[in-house]
Amino acid sequence: MKTAKFVIASVLIAVLVCSLIAVGMYIYQSVTDVLMNDNAQALTRRAKYNNMARIRGVHIQAGEEQSKGYGSIELLARYFELEDAPLPDRNKAHWNNREFRSELQRVFPDYDITQYSNLRNTELVDIIYDALNAENPVIIFHAAQTESGGPELEMRYSSVIAVDLANNRIILSDPHGTTVRYALDEFIRSARFENYDMPLYRQLLFAFRIYAKNTIFVIDTGD
Repeated sequence: MKTAKFVIASVLIAVLVCSLIAVGMYIYQSVTDVLMNDNAQALTRRAKYNNMARIRGVHIQAGEEQSKGYGSIELLARYFELEDAPLPDRNKAHWNNREFRSELQRVFPDYDITQYSNLRNTELVDIIYDALNAENPVIIFHAAQTESGGPELEMRYSSVIAVDLANNRIILSDPHGTTVRYALDEFIRSARFENYDMPLYRQLLFAFRIYAKNTIFVIDTGD
């Protein structure tokens, strides 16, 4: 009897501790979200952004169905003209941020891959802009419409191909072979998953940094 009570008590304590950790991480993420949310529109007043930054040749063939991670890796293989690149499994539908970075490094071992996560909005746009100006491809983790074009959103890895703040647009090439143009505020909401109907378990995955908002992957070509 004493053993049974001890086991039950231990389980209850473990559940309580795990719950407290989860709540603490959730609160920490909420605070982080607030601190990240600075005014990206302020960048449009800086002379630096009068000119568009873009990278050419990063695109997927129209209508080509790809998984959300595979497509963006494949388009970079085409960009780098690597016909025999060891591409990952086409059927893998979901990639957490660590898995995705590992796959990028595996497929492109000759390039440095830098992941930036939980950036402030202004940092996010600034790093992307500088990377594109240096001809370094950028992939962003964000929420976007499903291929059907309905109101539902999904997690996606897309390539950023242009930042044109003078005309209030940021242009992405998505895994479904389409070019998507965002206004700056729409782009920020997408990167922050603000319109994504996120179930509790996925909120916890963000809280525990399995996924992260305002996350990009910069592939340094060394040029």
